[in-house]
Amino acid sequence: MSDVSKPKYPMGKISRAFFENVISRHLGAKRKDIAKGPANGVDVGVVRLPSGRAMISTTDPIYIVPQYGWERAAWFAFHILASDLATSGVAPQYATMDWNLPMDIEDDAIEAMLKVMDREARKYGTAIVTGHTGRYEGCAYPMVGGATFLAVAPKDGWVTADMARPRNRLLVTKTAALEATAILANTFGEITSRHLSPEKTARAQALFESMSTVDEALTAASAAGLRKEGVWAMHDATEGGVRNAVWEMSQASKLGVDVDLTKVPVDPAVAEVCRAFEMEPLDAISEGTLLIAVHPASSERVIARLKRKGILAVDIGAFTKRGGPCRDRGAVFGPPERDPFWVAFSRALSGEIV
Repeated sequence: MSDVSKPKYPMGKISRAFFENVISRHLGAKRKDIAKGPANGVDVGVVRLPSGRAMISTTDPIYIVPQYGWERAAWFAFHILASDLATSGVAPQYATMDWNLPMDIEDDAIEAMLKVMDREARKYGTAIVTGHTGRYEGCAYPMVGGATFLAVAPKDGWVTADMARPRNRLLVTKTAALEATAILANTFGEITSRHLSPEKTARAQALFESMSTVDEALTAASAAGLRKEGVWAMHDATEGGVRNAVWEMSQASKLGVDVDLTKVPVDPAVAEVCRAFEMEPLDAISEGTLLIAVHPASSERVIARLKRKGILAVDIGAFTKRGGPCRDRGAVFGPPERDPFWVAFSRALSGEIV
């Protein structure tokens, strides 16, 4: 007998093939003022504006997990969106927010989340300019709406993940599997504490507050500037982890890349959580880990500036010629078949991991 509870399709983002074969063919009118439209592995879109300016935008679900606490959940929801926008090298300036909430959420909870959104928006100079808020049947956590973050910049005052250049050095911040570790450690605290020491458990859970790339993206941009001898591309290592993010930047930029993935930092607490939940750290979702393609003359300056901000960054290799392969210590590699986080989460939820 078939398992009727098993989903027909895998959880998470749709495949690259579906994007290229379906989504990319249904994008409305073709306009000459689109500088950067939807592309696999690219975090933002860009529209040319009059007077030599450009509008940068990104859209994502409003992702709320009540078990984290309303304030913590709202902080994460804000930074998921802000992190994508900041990969352009520009801070978010405007936001639109659509809250489609479950029927049982209380007014106090909504207010608590809005206060956090307000606080984080003020921190980065972001104005919430329009939106919608309501309770509806059929709405459920964690996806309770959607939001768009926007910014206006000089016409060449932005970058996207597909703009890496040959010989650009590739930097990686913080640790692999950051988001996978933080979410599993906070959602399944009892499992984590059985496998890790109290100190490592606390460290893994505290990584939650690192699941943002806003500060390091803006720091890298200010340290070296954008384009010329500065930062040329940035990408947030979300689904598929660091390995997939490297591959996505390479494919989007139509360049080869020569890296040593053993140089990617793996925090000791992350390594232990990954062992407990049977995940490969390099392939696990890692919101908060930023990949930075930077001119070789500026790579050390960016690393040093990030270090002064308390953010670890390492150089793992460089982009190569147009059309070249993706190589890790000489061996060709591609994206992982599936992010192991989703499997680990499902197994922990069903009691298979104890």
